[in-house]
Amino acid sequence: MPTSTVQEQVARARSLAARLPQLVDESRRMATSLRSGLHGNRKVGPGSDFWQFRPYVTGDPASQIDWRRSARSDHTFIRQTEWQASHTYWIWPVMGSSMFWSSDPYISEKADRALVLALALADLLVGNGETVGTFDGEHTRITSAHHLEKLAHAMLASPGAMTEVTATLQPGRKHSVVVLSDFLEFAWPGSPLSQTLKFLTSSQNDGGLVQILDPAEVSPPFEGRVDLLDTRAKIVYRSEKFEDVRDGFESRARLWRARIQDAARDNNWLYDRHITAESANAALLTLYQHLNERQHHGISRHSGTSA
Repeated sequence: MPTSTVQEQVARARSLAARLPQLVDESRRMATSLRSGLHGNRKVGPGSDFWQFRPYVTGDPASQIDWRRSARSDHTFIRQTEWQASHTYWIWPVMGSSMFWSSDPYISEKADRALVLALALADLLVGNGETVGTFDGEHTRITSAHHLEKLAHAMLASPGAMTEVTATLQPGRKHSVVVLSDFLEFAWPGSPLSQTLKFLTSSQNDGGLVQILDPAEVSPPFEGRVDLLDTRAKIVYRSEKFEDVRDGFESRARLWRARIQDAARDNNWLYDRHITAESANAALLTLYQHLNERQHHGISRHSGTSA
């Protein structure tokens, strides 16, 4: 297994920052490729954009009658506008040290993929009239896709461990939160990640957990002598013949992923697993459709709650 010193991790973080323009462009292309087949959260409500006409019924305010349209037929019509109240989504790609790794130079690092998915989702949401924020020190929020690069820099400044997030979310209010991570910290019960996820996925909030994994973390291809190291390059396990322990490794990995899935689904959150060797489009579509469906079922702004 490759080693990873603190200096190497800092260098990788700086390299990721240098690639931001390229990653932002990639996220824009991904959002554009899906947008044509997606539909926004169109709903009757206060706003200025015309949506549709419908026949007048007793009790409708006379001020909503469109007299010009009504004059062209034997019926009276109401002019409806589209709901434009914005809802805030908090998107957090967790840039922990374990995210800066790939088992193959031709496969994206987990950090790259998390950031691209986060920005593509933000692009789709702000294009639908929503507000998107992240957990940097300034609690940066954007309402336009023109500010995606600003959001990207803010995401890089977000905490790499799940310890400072709860202060951003006001208690007693419903929040929509999307977390993208490998969730390696979740492997240890009682870890800060476990405690933060317990807070985030409480019934008060709504959102999704997207677990981003390298293919070697799902089905390890290693053979012979293998050293497993932590993010400080300290050996945590050594196998002289990995073939003999592969089944046990994969079994423990499945149990670990199941814990994250349970953390999400216990409160009707989305859980999705994404492998970096696969196209990110399916993960983006699944996540966006889940959030869209939750809104249409009255769990976000249309139920009268907002972040």
